[in-house]
Amino acid sequence: MKIKEVILVFLILIVLILPFSSAGVGIKWDKESVALKEGSKTCMTYSVYNPWPDETYVVIAVSDSLKEVMISQEVEATLILAYTMSTEAIPIEFCFKIPRIYERDCILGTLCKQNCEEEQKTFSGEITVISVPSPTEISGAGGSATQMAVSAPLRLRVLCEAHGRDLTIIYIIIALISLGIILYLFKRKNKISKLEKDKRKIKRLQEKIKKEKK
Repeated sequence: MKIKEVILVFLILIVLILPFSSAGVGIKWDKESVALKEGSKTCMTYSVYNPWPDETYVVIAVSDSLKEVMISQEVEATLILAYTMSTEAIPIEFCFKIPRIYERDCILGTLCKQNCEEEQKTFSGEITVISVPSPTEISGAGGSATQMAVSAPLRLRVLCEAHGRDLTIIYIIIALISLGIILYLFKRKNKISKLEKDKRKIKRLQEKIKKEKK
């Protein structure tokens, strides 16, 4: 290859690489695998840094393979200042909920029991930090920014917790019904007692009237 061709290739590479050399973020994490119970809520923290000369806003997203098992809360964009080195990485908290994914035996949608006879379910994917436009760019005051992203692997094991039917609601219903019956009988008894008293008063009044007539 001639020197001129080498220089040309070198210049082309510089032109291609230069737009990406002043933007981007890095990510630090301490866990690649977690085990959580279904139905639980939890938060994880990822640290983001930006060694480049331009500040950037970022949000955390999950890969499609994790979306069905990680119901994430709405997250706000976080500003990562320029020249934020790895040692000064900004922690970003990412919270989500694990839905119920194991089969349960329920009666009319309630009184459920769970035997956990299925194999433990594991989901693998990525947590991604994505650069997003700044608030001024979103409102139309600026141009569209090139979207950059960096990912961290995550393996999520969902634990199944076996339990029997919770009969507490049944006991409460029985207690309320029993209380209602007791109150009804008590009220009925008082009503009968009052009726008997009224009858006695009427009887005494009738006897008094008869005596006065004589």
